[in-house]
Amino acid sequence: MSGRRLLDSLDLPTVVTTLALVAVGLFSIASATMEQLDKSGLWRTQLLWLGVALVAAAVVVAVDYRLWAELAVAMHALVVALLVLVLFVGTEVGGNRSWLVFGPLRAQPSEFAKWTTCLVLAVYLARRVRGSMGLRQLIEMALIVAMPVGLIVLQPDVGTALIFVPIFLTAMLIGGVRWKVIVGILLIGLLLTPVAWTQLKDYQKERIMTVFDPGRDPSGVGYQVRQSKIAIGSGGMTGKGPFRGTQSQLNYLPAQHTDFILSGFTEETGFVGAAALLALFYYLLWRGIVAARSAQDRLGTYLCLLVVAWIIGQMAVNVGMILGRLPTIGVPLPFLSYGGSALVAAVCGVALIVNVRTRRFVN
Repeated sequence: MSGRRLLDSLDLPTVVTTLALVAVGLFSIASATMEQLDKSGLWRTQLLWLGVALVAAAVVVAVDYRLWAELAVAMHALVVALLVLVLFVGTEVGGNRSWLVFGPLRAQPSEFAKWTTCLVLAVYLARRVRGSMGLRQLIEMALIVAMPVGLIVLQPDVGTALIFVPIFLTAMLIGGVRWKVIVGILLIGLLLTPVAWTQLKDYQKERIMTVFDPGRDPSGVGYQVRQSKIAIGSGGMTGKGPFRGTQSQLNYLPAQHTDFILSGFTEETGFVGAAALLALFYYLLWRGIVAARSAQDRLGTYLCLLVVAWIIGQMAVNVGMILGRLPTIGVPLPFLSYGGSALVAAVCGVALIVNVRTRRFVN
């Protein structure tokens, strides 16, 4: 496909929506760190990562997604190898050993594992599944997901590991798993819940219990959720205005430039701003579905749907977290929260959707 034809058929609505979300993120990071004497300039660092993300996305779009499919297994294996390496030489931040340091750069392989997992699952579904998925195929697909998830849990980063759940569930649904199998899996999961509970660390149990009783940990996780709710509620209908949020500016709101960035944004822009932001996310969801419906082949359709499950699933978990409806598990908001690896991975994920949509008329 020539460069001119590629540009002419580019999925501009999806590109513009993604850039709008990233722009909101840069604004929110700048606002959240304005009063912290932030000499490192986190929003500037995020802007540099955006440059990296745009270059990487351009490469993803320029190369036909069917060629990416041929490289899927090799790239997934490389990411799994990096996740193994993290356990031995990774840098620990916030209690999680999740980062690899390369000179001045710091990368989080678990973020890129989401991208390669979507790609590998789409390839598997397109090539190995015809009609309803059998038990053997379900187990094979589960192993594809289990490799990175198990290594991420060992870091331990349970929050990131949980984002693979909506990806896997979507893969099961589009793979035609029988409802009997799904019900059986849910029953097994319920039966294993007591065993899983005993394996959780004390702080993880506390985060779960705080969802049902926010007042049980007023100086810890309960404090985080309470301040988040105060920030959201104090924004009212139209917010306090840019750079005027007291919860974030006075550092009452924890992790205001990462996990709780939406709380600070809502305080400054109110219900109207938060609703507009969520509308952008759901428009991105719609563009992903449109791309899936217009794809030339099953590979393109599955790829778009899995990426949508990743992005929207992670967004939903983050929103549930800041509202106190889900445990505080350290899940960032895609495109907005500070973090270079997460930004590059998410933008490249959308680039796969753009890739499929752009080539809908090309043989």
